[in-house]
Parts: sequence; C-alpha cells; structure tokens
Amino acid sequence: MRGLKNCWYVAGWAHEVADELFSRKILGEQVLIYRQADGKAVAIADLCPHRFAPLSMGRIRGDNVECGYHGLQFDGTGACVHNPHGKALPTACRVKAYPIIERHGVLWLWMGDQTKAAAAQIPDFSHLVAQGRKTIYGGTPVSASYELIADNLMDASHTQYVHLDLLGTDAFAKAKHEVIEEDGSIHSNYLVADSSVPAAYRDYFDDSIQTVDYSVNFHWQAPGLVINRVSLVPNDHPDKAIYRTGTHLMTPETETTCHYFFAHTRNFQIDDTRVDARTRRWQKLGLTEQDGPIIEACQRMMGNESDIMKMRPVLFPFDEAAVRVRRMLQRLIDTELAADTNASAPISATA
Repeated sequence: MRGLKNCWYVAGWAHEVADELFSRKILGEQVLIYRQADGKAVAIADLCPHRFAPLSMGRIRGDNVECGYHGLQFDGTGACVHNPHGKALPTACRVKAYPIIERHGVLWLWMGDQTKAAAAQIPDFSHLVAQGRKTIYGGTPVSASYELIADNLMDASHTQYVHLDLLGTDAFAKAKHEVIEEDGSIHSNYLVADSSVPAAYRDYFDDSIQTVDYSVNFHWQAPGLVINRVSLVPNDHPDKAIYRTGTHLMTPETETTCHYFFAHTRNFQIDDTRVDARTRRWQKLGLTEQDGPIIEACQRMMGNESDIMKMRPVLFPFDEAAVRVRRMLQRLIDTELAADTNASAPISATA
C-alpha cells in the first residue's frame, strides 16, 4: 500500500500488550506482538507458513509462539524452533520479524528495510511519562485514511464548528495563525488573545477568571505524529495558567482505515481523579464522537481514494498547514520509492 516504510510507526500503547498474544494490521500487514519471559516485546508476522493460520490463535510457550493449528513454534526472530511432528525443520518454515522498541510507553514498529532501523530515529515523546505530569491514554479505530486525521488536527478552525460546544469562542475569528516548516516537520500555531474560557476548560478556573490568552500549537512529524500544546493564560492572573499536551499518533491499517492513538498530559491537578474523568469524557466526545464521524464521512464520499489532493479540493488559506504536511509526506514517500528503484535496477555492463 502507499505509505512511508522506512520509519517508526506506533504499533500501540505499551500497556496494550500484556501476557497474551496481540495482533494488529499495520500498512496492510497483520503483525503479531507478544512479550517474552523477560517482558521484552517482539513482533512477527501473524501468519503460520504451514496452512496460513493466524499465529494469534495459538499460545505463548516461554519465549515462543505455538501455532494453534499444528503446534509449530516460532521464536521472536521468526524462526521455526520446534516441530512436534518430527525433527525436520524446513528452511522455509519461518515468518517475517519486525524491529520493535518500547519507549516512553509507546511500542514503535519498523515496517521497512531493517538495516535502516535505528533507535535514534524514534521521536521524543518523553512528555508522556515526565515527572510532575499526568497522562490519560486512549485510542480508537477510524474508517478513514490516517492523513485525513492529520488534516483535521493541523487545522484548528474546525474546532469552532465540530467542537463548538466544547472549544467555541467568539475571539477565534481574530486568531493569529502561523505555519512554520523546519527540520522535516510542520508547525501550525494559533494565538487567540483575550478569549473567553472555552467550555472544555471552564471547570479548571474559578469565577474570577473570565478572559485568557488561548494558545493552540500543533507539531507534525512523519509519518503521522502530532503533538498539540495548549495553554490558557488568564489576563490578570498569569500564575493560574494551565498547560496541556495532546498526543495524536496515527498509524495506517489499510489505504482507507487507520489506528488512532491519543493521550492528554497535564501539569495541573494531577492527582484529581475527577480531572482524569473529564479528560476521558473529552477524548470520547471530542475525538471519537465528534471528529471521528465527520472524518469517516469524508472518507466514504472519497471512496477508495486515500489522497484527497488527487480529487482537486477547493483550498482556503486555513488549509496551508494540512497541505504542507501532505506535500512533505509525499516527498518523503517519493524519495524512498526512487531510492528503492535505483537500488533494484540492474547494473549495466560496460566494455
């Protein structure tokens, strides 16, 4: 399928993979993830090469996976290490293995050329586990291209319509917006000065706080990673400012479906379970029940097309960040494809 291969994708939150086999389709490939006896996560293709049964229908045996159909066992490198029907182990009896690294509560999976997989290329998401912060995690499958979610995130103007009841503010019409492209990433920054406190944040301020400088900044990195930093600074009480970081990680399942992982990290009332509950309600309402349906509806109208630019959409100035993201991602994909083509091209003999 179309997509960047030589990069780290989010396979899931680390806490999703515990003591059982865990299967997830990523870039059209069914991947099985499990933990070995020492707790290390490994990833192999979820497909027994014998009769093509899903290995996820089997069981964990020590550091290996046993196929639930005929008992063949495979280790974390994909090699068949046990044949209960005899000593013979055919050379072809192995499955693909994937580099996988657990960092900052995220499972990062490499889908491309394994010789190019470097842990140093994993983006920094240390804010998820930073001291003095509280993070609430979530996620949902979305029946739409992962790029449509990035479009949605990089354009905060939609919040005044899709999330009007939660994030609406009359001051948004006067928001200052800047788009910055640097170091292989895109920033979409909004400053809403002298704003009323949006309903989603009203409970975090006392009645003396009526207006705030409301800042919403989005930072996109390939292939589908967005950090959203929000600050609300009361005009007369800057010491009562609150800061929240949204993490949005989109991983393609197929051309027109994806996995959407999200988290919200805050610096205020970190031990208050009521704030935890409010955050989960926002995730459910704002991301799953408001963003999700309209993004999925767009994909249905697009049919099997995953690249909206091929459909020649009408564009407006507020689309700048989303368009830049798509262009940058496409450049990366094109560069990767060109390199693969050159590497596989036959070397012509010269006299």
